[in-house]
Formats: sequence, C-alpha cells, structure tokens
Amino acid sequence: MEFHVLNGMCLYDHFPTHITGEKIVMNEALLNGPLGGNLSLEAFWQIRADFWKVSISDYKEKTVAPIRKLFHAKKEDTLIFWFGNDLFCQINCWFLLYLIHEHKIESKIGMLYPPAAYNGETFGHYPVTFLENSCFQPVFLKEEEIKMVLTLWHLCKNADIEGLRNLKVMDTPGFPSVKDSIQMWIALFPEEGKGIAQLKVEELMHRGIDNFPELFKAFSDFFPNLGMGDNQVFTYYRSYMDKINNK
Repeated sequence: MEFHVLNGMCLYDHFPTHITGEKIVMNEALLNGPLGGNLSLEAFWQIRADFWKVSISDYKEKTVAPIRKLFHAKKEDTLIFWFGNDLFCQINCWFLLYLIHEHKIESKIGMLYPPAAYNGETFGHYPVTFLENSCFQPVFLKEEEIKMVLTLWHLCKNADIEGLRNLKVMDTPGFPSVKDSIQMWIALFPEEGKGIAQLKVEELMHRGIDNFPELFKAFSDFFPNLGMGDNQVFTYYRSYMDKINNK
C-alpha cells in the first residue's frame, strides 16, 4: 500500500483521484513558532496548539490525527512525500521523518519534488499538468539521508544555530537543496538581531510597498526557497505598521 504524505490542503484538494492509497495531510507550519526543544511529544502538541491559539482537542483533530495514520504503515508499504524544496516544506518533512523513526516505521520512504521549472496554474507547488499525468518517480531515501535529517531536526528544534553552522553535509538525491535550507534557517533565526524575513518586510515597506498583497508577492518572489506563508509574513508586516503608527 502507498501512503501519500501531502504538505497542505491545497494539494490534497486537487490530488488526482486515480492515484490510489492513503492520503495524509501535514496541517502544520513549523517554520513559524516554537519547536519545543526536548519536550515530550504530548507537550510539543500542546505548545503548538497554544501558539496557534486553538484548543488541544481541535489541534489534535486537525493536525495530530492525520499524522498518526503514518504509524499504521507496515514494512511492505511505501511512504511518498509530496513536498517542496523550500524551507517551509523541508522543516515539516524533517519533523515527520523524525516521528517515523521514533515509531520504528520500516516502510520504504520516497521523496517526490515538483519539476524545477514550470508555467501555469499550480496546486501546492505542483503544476496541474504534472498532477494530471502523474508520471512520478520518487527518490527513495537511504539510511544516511534519514540520519542527516534526524540531526537537522534535533538542531533546529533546539535552536542550535552554531551546530547548524558547523554541520558538514552535502546535497543528496533525496534532499537536493539541504545546504540551502540550512543557510536559510540560520539567516532566518540568527543568534542576535533580526532575521532575513523581518528585514525584507521592513525594507519593502520602507520603499513604499505597504499594500499587503503586493508586499507578500514581492517577498515571495525574492525568497522562492523560503516558502513562508502569508500569515507569517503578515506578522512582520503588522509589527512594522504598529511601530510606524505609534511614533
């Protein structure tokens, strides 16, 4: 059996019906908010629910319940991750691979990335034509790639920027942009001062782009490998607007 792990409802809503198997949606945005350090998994769910200002029961229904479907996968099953190379997708992916490892799931794991270049309408980073044709060939992860991801998740959740800076890794077939992801994370969450996302939002507003849809487009065009959602960017936008209005 195939388990198709999808990063968000946009892809789920337009996923080809002729591709059989269990569809599992990652309804989280771990690029935003606390990652819990060494908290237990139950405590992690709680801090994420608190961050999103929802009840733990609602959070578990929307986010945790779909993830737990992964734990039913058997050794003979295949897990296919439909994620992007951007940091938003990658941190979610690293967390899920950590959970799979912790629950001793032995299924084969394949990564399926969108084509590098495409035009036209997209659904969750995937071109419509790609989804319709569904001629996909996953890259199956090797043991050393999974070990690398476990290290990355550990460093990120503990905000160990120095550890990330000193980590010696190479891009791999399963994670072809991992070095870029690490550098983006370090720049996004520096040990001191403002990160690149906040600085870019403030720069755009200083240039007179104070209409949020226009600003978000300019931000996304500048950071195609970040994948940050509009809610996250709006947080920086609102903070800067409040600072201007309170002068």
